Amino acid sequence: MPLINMEVIVKSFLNQFESNINFHYSCFDRVVIRGYILNLFTTSGIVILLRALGFNKLSDGIMRILTDQLNAHIEKEAQKHNTPIHWWPSVDGGKNGAKSKYVSDHYVRNRSYSGNHLFCILTDTEPASSYTAKTIQSKVPGKRAFQKLFKARKVVKHFYIYFHDELLGGPSYLKICSYLPFTCE
Repeated sequence: MPLINMEVIVKSFLNQFESNINFHYSCFDRVVIRGYILNLFTTSGIVILLRALGFNKLSDGIMRILTDQLNAHIEKEAQKHNTPIHWWPSVDGGKNGAKSKYVSDHYVRNRSYSGNHLFCILTDTEPASSYTAKTIQSKVPGKRAFQKLFKARKVVKHFYIYFHDELLGGPSYLKICSYLPFTCE
């Protein structure tokens, strides 16, 4: 494997992200960036999104439609780029770097890459903050029951998309939760 010039990587990273860095450091071996759409972390934001998409009722089924669309899109892109998707048995809960070690052993080690390159996609089920719809019976006589969204913790599918990033100079991954609010890392 070619030697990675960390000084070039650090300078490139700083040039691209210096306006977002509010601390001082002397070196790093890993950078974790968590991404989310802020308005999707509120119940009202989810309701507004669903209404904007044309859904008038709130239900877990509607949120499942969005999950199915994301799953289908990732699978379609994987097929298009001939990228394998592997189910990851969550033996250690993703701890101890087992996923990264697997990718390193099977896709990265003893190979050199230039440019950007997609290695594989691992899928796993993990807990995530999400929402669930529940039917609420009205306390007013004659009023119908209605659906209401509540924050919930669910075990849902996550995609770990492993790739070689030319800018960072090495293997990286993008983790995407397949359920609303679609957090990523």
